[in-house]
Amino acid sequence: MRIALSGTFLASLLVLPVVAEERPDDLVKAAVAASGGEEVLAKYPAGRVVGKGTMSLAGAETTFTFEQIYHVPGRIRTLIRCEVKGQKWEMIQVVNDDVAKQIINGRPIPLTAAAMKELQIAAILSEIGQLTPLTTDRKFSIKLDKQLKGQEAAGLLVQVRGHPEIRLAFDRKTGHLIRATYKGVDPESAKEAELETTFEEFKAVSGLIRPTRSLVTRDGKKVLEFQIDKFTPLGKVDPKAFTLDE
Repeated sequence: MRIALSGTFLASLLVLPVVAEERPDDLVKAAVAASGGEEVLAKYPAGRVVGKGTMSLAGAETTFTFEQIYHVPGRIRTLIRCEVKGQKWEMIQVVNDDVAKQIINGRPIPLTAAAMKELQIAAILSEIGQLTPLTTDRKFSIKLDKQLKGQEAAGLLVQVRGHPEIRLAFDRKTGHLIRATYKGVDPESAKEAELETTFEEFKAVSGLIRPTRSLVTRDGKKVLEFQIDKFTPLGKVDPKAFTLDE
């Protein structure tokens, strides 16, 4: 499961004007400015979030709580707790660069190839949410999404070698990243599906602007919805947080 939490929270609403011939860099610069600016983003490459939501699990909609620590680039640790048919259920997933592991109810559970891919994409989305890597990290190739037309949103196509293309939508008025879409393999059915995450309700914390509510759909059907109750920006996280003792 992915909790894509890496957008950024309000201190400045400096948004670059949309020009007649947009460039990919223009959209990223507008999003960076709306998120607090390069200096603030550089100060806080990491963070801790706590929240709750609902998800589809074992064929039923289930409420859950979560805690997540991340450090861009490539490191995420997510703890999810809920009840399934009256039984407590706990999952810890860790991504540390190319290594991904999980523990469910205290037991190491091997990841399928599809689940491994999803966790790797979660790490990529975390970097995208930090925004500045889109133009500073050479692994990202970006271009305008000419299929997204209209006055409300502008789009980018993002490519990272070995991963599916990710389509980003930015609100023209605020500059915020509001949607990320890509085609991936559903870990449950092993079939290709379109995964889309929307980002809403942006709020300010320590000079950052982050979305506090997200919805994840698979082929248009809701699979996950969550809200962030507490966000703590961090300058660094102990590397040991991104390891699992098995």
